[in-house]
Amino acid sequence: MAITNFEVYATRLRDERLDIKLKQTIAHELCDSLEFFQLQDYTRFVAILWPVIRDLLLKTPPVFVSSVPEQKLRSTLLEIIQRIPHSEVFRPVVLEVVTTLLKLVKVENEENAVVCLKIIYELHRMYRQLLESIALPFLDLAAEIYRNADQMLKAMDSLDTPASLSTPNVNLMSPSAMSPGPDSGDMATKNLNKATTSFKVLTEIPIIVVSIIQANRRHADPFVTNILPLIIHMLELNPKSTLAHSEPIQLQHAHQYQHWRSAHADLITAQSKTLSFLAFFARGFTALLLPFQDRIARLTYQLLCLCPAESTATRKEMLIATRHIVSTEIRKAFVPIADKFLDMQVLVGSGLASQCILKPFAFSMLADLMHHIRLELSPSQLTKMVDFYAGCMHDQSLSSGVHTMCAKLLHNITERIMHIPDKRHGRILLLSILKTFVSSFAAIGNQAETAIQDVRSGGTHAEEKIYGSSELIRTNAFEQGDKIKELRFLLRSLVTG
Repeated sequence: MAITNFEVYATRLRDERLDIKLKQTIAHELCDSLEFFQLQDYTRFVAILWPVIRDLLLKTPPVFVSSVPEQKLRSTLLEIIQRIPHSEVFRPVVLEVVTTLLKLVKVENEENAVVCLKIIYELHRMYRQLLESIALPFLDLAAEIYRNADQMLKAMDSLDTPASLSTPNVNLMSPSAMSPGPDSGDMATKNLNKATTSFKVLTEIPIIVVSIIQANRRHADPFVTNILPLIIHMLELNPKSTLAHSEPIQLQHAHQYQHWRSAHADLITAQSKTLSFLAFFARGFTALLLPFQDRIARLTYQLLCLCPAESTATRKEMLIATRHIVSTEIRKAFVPIADKFLDMQVLVGSGLASQCILKPFAFSMLADLMHHIRLELSPSQLTKMVDFYAGCMHDQSLSSGVHTMCAKLLHNITERIMHIPDKRHGRILLLSILKTFVSSFAAIGNQAETAIQDVRSGGTHAEEKIYGSSELIRTNAFEQGDKIKELRFLLRSLVTG
């Protein structure tokens, strides 16, 4: 593409007399042509068109309706910035680009702001040394957005009112947002939240803050001290809307329930990212988190309970974050509620996908927790722990790796059981463990015989032969290697711990 073409695009986009719809068409055409550029084209593109894009984004007011031409133009301009290769092409203007995007996040709608934040993260990852000056402004912005968590929840709870879905939020709309668009019908129109009061935007904040803190450690302690109360408060948010306890079929307006459910999913996702944020602080700033440890333990359990059944990825992130948290001194706060985690509904939920995918993550987290706090558990908690892990040992839908983990944990708590004041209670628990191990020996014998016959006959280790075809939900027992090898590991764990 010749340089004159870039200048033509720049002239037409800069022309204030040009209709907004036509500008949007021009921007869309320019965005589509990016994939055909060579490296030298990108260099000229940034030099000529970046100032025009910057002025259009800063000088035209943001809009808060999804279907109007102004929103489509702004969205396309941001997509152009996002699609330009973040290589040496951006180096001359990277600070100006990130500074501009930071200004936009403060005033934009949530959809555009999310794109801005994704671009900021990618650019900061590439040009950390050049972007040291934006560290404090972004950390201040992050704190401001976390302070607005109550406003976000209030807006979500307001969806209880049917009028809230049909009446636009005029206070959040600029006058230009009311200009008609080509597909501005009621079905295509969606009101957009302001970025600084959006759970979607808050979801993107933690990963950028972590990147900034890793590159600018001198800002870490004061920032963590100031933001920790805000993070804890955000994790404590719980919708009070009556929709939280309603079924879609019972609602007068089904679309109202769907709208609320989408907002609730945004809240849960934001809380999941914030829990991961907290896990990052727990590893490097444990002393600062200790005053909040009881609330952190309670909130971790609460978030796992509230996570929707279909949110498999969100629950997985919560389990991984929890495992990082319990690997620190904060795990002591989990002792009073440790037995509450011995529930598969809490760990993996009721979703079919979660039950098939998340069990390894759930058992790894639980194993780390129980191993470190086993000497501090009460007799009643030990009883629940023995019952839970004995049940897992009898569950043939679980892999041999999970059975091995359970066997090791049951071995490890025998010492604590022997110190229970009620010796009769202790003997009952030890006998229960012994019976479980004896049953496991028998199961290993049957499975090993089937597996050995398969090997000798040249066949595969058929899962149906080993477990029985009646099992409907099971994990793949062969992911970690040969079945016979796994059975050896399990046998060794049963005998030696």
